[in-house]
Amino acid sequence: MMLRLVMAAVLGVLVLSAPLSAETVRAAYPSANVQFLPAFVALERGIYKSEGLDAELISMRSATVAVQALLGGQIQFILTIGPQMPAIWEGMDIVLLAQQVGRPTFSLIVTLDIQKFSDLKGKKVGVSFGGSTYSGFKALLDVNKMSEKEVDYVNIPGSGPKVAAMKQGLIKAALLAPPSDYVAIQAGFKRLINLADVFKDTAFTGLAATGKLIRENPQLTKRMVRAIVRGVIHTRDYPEDAVQAMVKHLRMERDGATDAYQLIRAALNPVPTVQGVELMAQSAKTGAESERSRRRQNCPGLHNSVMTP
Repeated sequence: MMLRLVMAAVLGVLVLSAPLSAETVRAAYPSANVQFLPAFVALERGIYKSEGLDAELISMRSATVAVQALLGGQIQFILTIGPQMPAIWEGMDIVLLAQQVGRPTFSLIVTLDIQKFSDLKGKKVGVSFGGSTYSGFKALLDVNKMSEKEVDYVNIPGSGPKVAAMKQGLIKAALLAPPSDYVAIQAGFKRLINLADVFKDTAFTGLAATGKLIRENPQLTKRMVRAIVRGVIHTRDYPEDAVQAMVKHLRMERDGATDAYQLIRAALNPVPTVQGVELMAQSAKTGAESERSRRRQNCPGLHNSVMTP
């Protein structure tokens, strides 16, 4: 797979001047999550407007719908990296322009009796088949030289249901992103591993567009790249602005927002690396393969149980 990294766009945008009139631009993200914080900081601090952009950040939970909207021109940008990988593998003309967060934002939250990762042998772990929590946990298994046969997966889509399942004693562990990890800790569970400490170069979220848009409207593309780059830098350098944006746009309590910011600050880097993109691509491939296996219903150890709060 060849994924084009338009590094010239990231490195060269800072020399352009903003236009006088605002141009509407639409960018999609799956859910209001800390991994997209720089995009919301850019909105809150007026960075898009200073670049002559009237930005609309639109939630599209389905990656397939978001990619179709991007290719169809209903939106100009997407703020993810992993979810569009399958479309890129199929030859779709999608280009990664910049990075927002360069490490995973998940933490492995466990019950208090789990003291080390190997204690999860034979235990039930909540994951979302086909998603980042499954591929992230599988990566932890690989790092700890354990196989999938040594744990018992339970399919639990969504962070809230995973926390509920832990409260009910149905699972012993789950990968959770802010603010759900903090909610779980407040409920009496603990953070065993912060994935950002383990996988320190993974292109987790960013900015992507079609090659068609880049060719036909290079100035709009450069202004949007510059806005995201400035948003990442501002988020990293001004913690209070970042926390305020989380409280307002991500609906987080201040203590939870402060905790989340400390976890991701070191990962705020607008320039992706080839290794980081390759790791995310491998993660996306693992997630896609797990979903195909689940549908075939013949993969041992994968229990298709869906919990509700």
